[in-house]
Amino acid sequence: MTNTPEIIRLQRSEGTSFALQVYAAADPLVPVILIQPAMGVKAGYYTPLAAALQEAGYNVAVAELRGHEESGGRKPGHDYDFGYHELLTEDWPQSVAAVKAHFPGAPLYLYGHSLGGQISAIYAAHNPQQLDGLILTAVSSVHWKLWPLPFWPYSQAAVLVAKLLGHFPGEKFRFAGREARSVIADWGRQARTGRFWFGKPERTDHDEVLATMTIPVLAISLQGDFFAPRHAMDDIVRRFPKAALTRQHLDPKAMGIDGIDHFRWVRKPQVVLPTLLDWLNNR
Repeated sequence: MTNTPEIIRLQRSEGTSFALQVYAAADPLVPVILIQPAMGVKAGYYTPLAAALQEAGYNVAVAELRGHEESGGRKPGHDYDFGYHELLTEDWPQSVAAVKAHFPGAPLYLYGHSLGGQISAIYAAHNPQQLDGLILTAVSSVHWKLWPLPFWPYSQAAVLVAKLLGHFPGEKFRFAGREARSVIADWGRQARTGRFWFGKPERTDHDEVLATMTIPVLAISLQGDFFAPRHAMDDIVRRFPKAALTRQHLDPKAMGIDGIDHFRWVRKPQVVLPTLLDWLNNR
């Protein structure tokens, strides 16, 4: 085994491409975990988590998020836009198909962080036959009723800024990165309405599909995570009452691990690894 990933490049129909970073275990038939990143986060950030899972005996793949590729992608702007719909119907299926082709016969678990978790849950609800389970860490509903009052105007201002500029300059707002205006529009609609209501040519209420999901789900929230507090993840998992849900809330400080937030747990995977392995080993 090596911590240097194999790169599988995938071509999108609109001309851009993205990579899967693959960390193969010794046995190609052991379960494979496909990690989908948070908004604004590059796939390489997940190397410590992927390496830890590989060293524990699992196959791992990390997908690049559209707009945040190391190469082959395009920066969001007036002339290049996409939203949750394109992630759900194009990038996620392509990633899953590539992983299945690379590890034929291996059980597949989709692992989503933040935005990657939102889309992964919706993908799993629409495509349960493609997966053996779903893992969510640091995933939240951004419905304004769950957050302090300033969040509502902030979220809707972000939508307006993205519409005016053609993209959302996340680095200036200290939130996310350079994001596509339709990604922010879909994010802002969930903040405004509380529902995952997006799609083309007509919007779909994906909450209705989430309510039918029955696959195994592990959902982990972390004490001290400002962007995905316990109650905000609870608002996600309540949407799939039929799922075989394992819900865990972890306190890193109680484990003697400091400096953990919405992102840094990825760099210190020992926070979540025992919980992940216990759940995976009991599938």
